[in-house]
Amino acid sequence: MSEVVKLCQKLIRFSSYDGQVEDIMSFLQEYFNQYHFDTSLMRYKANSGHSIPNLYASYGKGEPHLLFVGHVDVVPAGTLFNWKHPPFDAVIDDDVLYGRGVADMKGGLACFIRACVDFIADKNFKGKITFIISGDEEEPIVEGTNQILKKLHQDGEVFDFALVGEPSNPKTMGDEIKIGRKGDMVLKISSYGQQGHTAYTESPSNPIFNLINLLYSMQNDKLDEGNSYFNPSFMHVTTFDVGNSASNVVPAEAKAAVDVRFNSEQSFESIEKWLDKHIQKVYGNFKVEKEYIGNSFLSAIDDNIQCLRNIVKKHTGKTPIYSTAGGTSDARYVSQYCTVAEYGLTNATIHKVNECEKVKNIELLYKIYQDFLCAFFIK
Repeated sequence: MSEVVKLCQKLIRFSSYDGQVEDIMSFLQEYFNQYHFDTSLMRYKANSGHSIPNLYASYGKGEPHLLFVGHVDVVPAGTLFNWKHPPFDAVIDDDVLYGRGVADMKGGLACFIRACVDFIADKNFKGKITFIISGDEEEPIVEGTNQILKKLHQDGEVFDFALVGEPSNPKTMGDEIKIGRKGDMVLKISSYGQQGHTAYTESPSNPIFNLINLLYSMQNDKLDEGNSYFNPSFMHVTTFDVGNSASNVVPAEAKAAVDVRFNSEQSFESIEKWLDKHIQKVYGNFKVEKEYIGNSFLSAIDDNIQCLRNIVKKHTGKTPIYSTAGGTSDARYVSQYCTVAEYGLTNATIHKVNECEKVKNIELLYKIYQDFLCAFFIK
C-alpha cells in the first residue's frame, strides 16, 4: 500500500467532528516536524470560550511561494448502522476506501502532504511551501483559515498562488477545477403589526400578509443574468415562523429567513440595496438582521491555473472545465491575498452515509499534485 493511502487512513481514524480536532492536529504537527517543517498550532477562541487549534506549517524560504489550504474537521457520521463499514475505521473494500472525510477533505490533504514531502526529498528545493490547516471549516466557530491569513499578512507573508484541496470533481477526476465560488448572505426578516381579532375587517396591519408580499416581491425580481462562469444569483426562503396557535387572532409578528446565493456580479452591498428597494416598495414595518457568510469571488485564469488544467488532462485524459459550483469554502478567504484554485477528489459522496473514494483516485491526485509542484517550482 502506498504511503499516501496509509496517511489518508490514519487521518480518517481521527473522529474529528464537533470541534474535536486536538488529536489530529497534534498528529499532523508531529508528522510535519519529522520532515523539518516549521510548525505552529495557532489557537483562537470563540465567544463561547471554545478554543480551536489550527495548524501552520512551512518549508523553505523566498520565492516562489505556494500556499495549500485544507481542513481536518468533518461533518458527523449520521446513523452508524447505515454505513457499510464503520465511518472512522478507514476500511478498503474492493479498492474503495470508506470513511467520513475521505473525500472532504482528508484525502486531498494526505495527497498534498505526501506530494510535498516526496518532492522536497527528491529535488534541490528552492522556494517556500506553506500549509494552513483549519479545524473549523465545516462548522465555522473561529474561522481559523481567515484568522491565520490575517496574521501572516500582518507579518509580511506574500503568496504567489494557492491551492485548496476541496473535492472539486462531481464524478470523475478530470471533471472540474473550481476558480470561484458564489457568495452567501442570510437575511433574517421580522415583520411587525398589531395583534387583533380576525372578526374585524378593520383589524390592524397583518404582519403575515406584509411579509408574504415582501418575499413575493423579492422572489420575482431577478438579481442578475449571471455571467460566463456563474449562473444567475438566487434566493431561497428557508424558514417562515409565526408562532401563533390561535386561528382567530392576527399575530403581532412574523419572521422569515432568506438565504441569498450570489455571483461575482453582486456583493454584500448590492444585496443590501436590492433588499432595501423591496422594503420601500411594499407596505409594512420590517427589521432585518444580516449574516455575512462569504463574498463571491472569481480567480483570473493565470499561468498556474492553466498549468494545473494541463496536468489534470495529462493524467485523466479529460480537460476539466472551470467551475464555480457548490457552496462556500475557505478559498473565499484566500482569494483576498492571491490567485486561488480548488482541485481535489470527487464529491459525489461527501456528507453522505458511506462517504468513499477509489484508492486509484487518491493515488492519481497525489501524482497530479507532484507534477504541479514540479511545474511551479522548477520552471
